[in-house]
Amino acid sequence: MERPIADDDFARLYEEYLPRILNYMRLRVDGEALAEDLTALTFERALTARGSLRSQAAFGGWLFRIAHNTVAEYYRGRRQVVSLDRLAAVSADEVPAEQYVERAEELATLQRALRTLPERDREVIALKFVGGLGNREIGRVMGLRAGHVAVLLYRALRKVRVELEKGSGDGQG
Repeated sequence: MERPIADDDFARLYEEYLPRILNYMRLRVDGEALAEDLTALTFERALTARGSLRSQAAFGGWLFRIAHNTVAEYYRGRRQVVSLDRLAAVSADEVPAEQYVERAEELATLQRALRTLPERDREVIALKFVGGLGNREIGRVMGLRAGHVAVLLYRALRKVRVELEKGSGDGQG
């Protein structure tokens, strides 16, 4: 039987997962302050409940489940909006102005394509590409089997690709 996560281990895991959880929150909610608040709440809940974690190896999936539930609680009774603008703003200082403008345009196009997807598909994409989780971990977070996650992800990405192809065809060429 494993022991609860020690303070030093939790501090190390916090440092490792903070950027991923914050980026996940940025994608799921509108506003940097709200993303930071929900990230803090996620880690607070994780710290409080760390004794319930059976294995430190499962920390990532467990933490993202807490983050997922935190966002769900926040949006209970509201309609969720995916905002990639926050992710674009984060990297503004990392690239030259021309590349930044191109990237901002690409992100806006991607955001429009993602908005056409059902909520569950957007969640799978966020957990996969922003959270960096594998299908099995996503399945644990969302209460699905890994195979079902793979199918959802495949179909969602295919829909996004179709939307992006539609967008690249209008007004160009």
